Amino acid sequence: MRRKLPPLNALIAFEAAARHGNFTRAGEELNVAQPAITRHVANLEDWTGLPLFHRGSNAVALTQAGHQLAELATSAFDRLELGLQQLSAPAQDEVVLGASFGIMHLYVMPRITALRRASRATLNFMTSDDYRAFDHASVDLSIRFGNGSFGAMEATLLFPETCHVLASPDFIIAHPELEGEGFAHRLRPEWLLDHGDPLKVGWMTWPLWFAMMGVEDVAHRPMREVRNYPTMLDMVSAGEGVAIGSVGLEDEFVESGRICRLDPPIARAGFGYYLVNRRDARPTPALRDLRDFLVSGG
Repeated sequence: MRRKLPPLNALIAFEAAARHGNFTRAGEELNVAQPAITRHVANLEDWTGLPLFHRGSNAVALTQAGHQLAELATSAFDRLELGLQQLSAPAQDEVVLGASFGIMHLYVMPRITALRRASRATLNFMTSDDYRAFDHASVDLSIRFGNGSFGAMEATLLFPETCHVLASPDFIIAHPELEGEGFAHRLRPEWLLDHGDPLKVGWMTWPLWFAMMGVEDVAHRPMREVRNYPTMLDMVSAGEGVAIGSVGLEDEFVESGRICRLDPPIARAGFGYYLVNRRDARPTPALRDLRDFLVSGG
């Protein structure tokens, strides 16, 4: 039976555009003109019957369907690339970095040029929301959230957990009860966008946040589940509700003014995002340089 798959060129163009958040940079990566990327994305939208990007005058942003397809495509291409590389002798100047789709989209891709320069090597990726995928011998380094305990792996803290409730400026203006002390008691259930913790890695969730803020009786509060973290930030930016964010991931949204952080910040000792590697990893110069760059805050 023939596979029901979209045109491969269109999928490759879309995946590059989704990673960069920009059609022009996707074209530069693939050595094609920006209109070709636009055409491929339009063809893929026709094939799926779904809008994949919100298009503004100067920017594009993934729709929820776009985020879902990008996560699937990036993960599939990463696995295919690594699998093909294993058919030949491993390169001495290659480093494979593993990360979840959210971390890849919000933390790694904005730093991609600096990361490549720091490692002075071919930098490839393994993208998965299941951290067990990063235990494979082909993955040199991975970025994972947790409390620093990753079994037999060695872990170094990149940045600690610092969580804020996030809302758009317009949402705050429309709901002045969000301002001032004690706003945790004034949050309405219908505002809450919840990322949850489906893979039990220890993320901050609304029930945990409410408990730490001393708010009781939250077990029956209805919340809208948004399993994709970048999608959740887009929804907050669009004024669809409030969410719990982590400093270090939503920085671009905050710096651009699309999202505001509400005080107070909240954190748990030892939790944060860690750079993880096997203890027996071969310390190549490229691996050492990339690791040092990331740990130094690059």
